[in-house]
Amino acid sequence: MKKRNVSVMLAAAAAVTVLAGCSGTGTKTETTTAALAAESATTAAGESKEASGEKTKLKLALWDYDVEGSVYPAMMEAFNQKYPNIEVEVINAPANDYETKLTTMLASGDDIDVYFAKSNTSYPTLVQKNFALDLNAVAKEKGFDLTPYGTVLEQHYVIDGGLYALPFRTNDWVIYYNKKIFDDAGVAYPTNDMTWEQFFELGKQLSHDDVYGCAFYPKPGFIAPCLVGAVNGFDITSSDFNELVPAATKVMEAMKDGVWEDYAESVSMSKDQTYFYQGKWGMLYNGSWMTQLLEAQDLGFEYGIVKSPYWEGTDKKGFATSTPVLINPKTEKLDAAWDLMTFLCGEEGAKIVAESMLVPGYMSDEIMTTFKESTGLDESSMEALTDNVSYGLGEASVNLGQMSSAVNEELELVLTDNQSPEEMAENLNTRREEILSQN
Repeated sequence: MKKRNVSVMLAAAAAVTVLAGCSGTGTKTETTTAALAAESATTAAGESKEASGEKTKLKLALWDYDVEGSVYPAMMEAFNQKYPNIEVEVINAPANDYETKLTTMLASGDDIDVYFAKSNTSYPTLVQKNFALDLNAVAKEKGFDLTPYGTVLEQHYVIDGGLYALPFRTNDWVIYYNKKIFDDAGVAYPTNDMTWEQFFELGKQLSHDDVYGCAFYPKPGFIAPCLVGAVNGFDITSSDFNELVPAATKVMEAMKDGVWEDYAESVSMSKDQTYFYQGKWGMLYNGSWMTQLLEAQDLGFEYGIVKSPYWEGTDKKGFATSTPVLINPKTEKLDAAWDLMTFLCGEEGAKIVAESMLVPGYMSDEIMTTFKESTGLDESSMEALTDNVSYGLGEASVNLGQMSSAVNEELELVLTDNQSPEEMAENLNTRREEILSQN
């Protein structure tokens, strides 16, 4: 892979929230025709101000706006050029503090117009708390084409028929591999058609001394997707967790055989993707955001990408996550807020995201060509990131976020050898009954 001298944002910070928990009670937001009419009337008044030269002011909330190499400043500059009559105030927070700050501001009635959510698993709670506008009516009114988002809307954002967010970015989870480690071992590179069983077998052939053939980022949220994919259509809010016991057992057997690093040791030593950079891991299961991070490194070896493995006997599919952008239903400037959201999540914003070597939520042949040119990926690696059949943790609901936290907690006890996969399954089935009884 050709090294590029680029400055990039630390996109992995967002990925850590893949299985972040969430809580709260409330009812689903319903947007009526009358409400939209009232909002349009308010917007019309705002447009009259614009005609007199006064700008419409919006508030946009997100995290890590000003980290080195952030994509957001360039995006806002482009937005300002297209919409000179809209002035955007960015409310920025560090990634670790963002969710708490956002929820506090929304609950207190702060006039945020558009905002980012940390993950598609935490997003349903924002809907439940009436912090999200149903976009169906305005999208239909504006004639906005939703097809470039593929299946991610149905999988991640539709709740009881309502659509409350658009994806700013999507992340297919794939395998990154070190070509040098494979070459040194005389082992053929992995392919875009590989099972998890083959993944661990390849890892066994590559592991030696201080090199591990396989690797997971040492957080349960980065390992749970592997298990959830073991059963077609598995939903953590309704399926029997006993079905995941065989997969969890195989993953633990591979760790104990030294195919991938001891989880507790990795956590204690804060091992992360930098160990892939250092040539210590042959293959790493991670999200597509890692392409951007790799291109910023002086690796000393070539890497490749292949599609996520799938379990033998299941559909060929891979896990996917996304970053939602929402409109506050209390906004008094709906048209301007819609313009901002669809710029960020639409074709124009997607081009800027792709130029930054990240995969946008809005996809087209042209956008993916831009991504290929910015990263320098070869055809095989590009194939790994396109035309994927994806799955998530389950149907979007507030229970999904709460169950994600429970899965994290129980899986970590398995990974640290403090309970068996069977005990994990029993505990999760019990905890889910408690969660469902509360909602």
